[in-house]
Amino acid sequence: MTIKIGTAPDAWGVWYAQDPRQTPWERYLDEVAEAGYAYTELGPWGYLPTDRAHLADALASRGLGLCGAAVVHPLTGVDAFETLGARLTPLCETLVATDTPWLLLMDDSDAYATPRARIAAPDTWKHMMGVIAEAGRMIAQDHGLRLLFHPHVGTAVETETEILRLLDDTPAEFVELCFDFGHHAYTGADALAFMRAHADRIPYYHFKNLDGVIHARAMENGTPFMEVFQNGVMCELDKGIMDFAEVVAFLKARNFDGFAVVEQDMYPCPPEKPLPIARHNRDVLRRLAL
Repeated sequence: MTIKIGTAPDAWGVWYAQDPRQTPWERYLDEVAEAGYAYTELGPWGYLPTDRAHLADALASRGLGLCGAAVVHPLTGVDAFETLGARLTPLCETLVATDTPWLLLMDDSDAYATPRARIAAPDTWKHMMGVIAEAGRMIAQDHGLRLLFHPHVGTAVETETEILRLLDDTPAEFVELCFDFGHHAYTGADALAFMRAHADRIPYYHFKNLDGVIHARAMENGTPFMEVFQNGVMCELDKGIMDFAEVVAFLKARNFDGFAVVEQDMYPCPPEKPLPIARHNRDVLRRLAL
């Protein structure tokens, strides 16, 4: 059993390839290594170097490895597979070149003008499941990679009911889950119970906690989720509603061999904010013998 600990540009407030409010990529990698992480996700395509030799040198010089890469794409459009496929080719080539098996796919919350609009009609849902399944099949057969679908607040796969539908409507051999504790808990569901029930379909985790007070106030006031994230609803691993000691004990009991990636959803944030938080979260996991 080896639970490998990584982090992601998201934990430094990075959501976009370029944004003047974000930490420069060189500083990000320096601080990831300084905070004690051995792995990083790639982040939005174009944030870290897209030249594979440059990327490999940037990681190796800091003693870092790549653990996965995420792509956010509107999955309900009629041309979703065609437009997604064009984006996947360079990403898959980078993952193969860096010996990284995991591609994370998320629906795009920006595609929905209102919370109600994200709820897919039956035909739209069927189309979206076909896009996800075909993407999983394609990257497996053409590149030897594995697709992880990442449910996300504000998208067509947000609630536990929708996640269960996705598991039923996609082939397990081509579509697995990146399970994000914080996003699952945000919907009001029991993230630990879901993890226990569906661990066979979860080879990769995003460790993230939820501030129950901020969340309850936001739900009462109907605050848009982006504003709630900016208010700090995703908090340090030892300061939220979930007990990560239970999570780690469960994974160890299962002899889980894979990645736990620490995130915190705090875009945008001042550049001096992420490093102390990242150090703290890494120390929390060290105290849990990770």
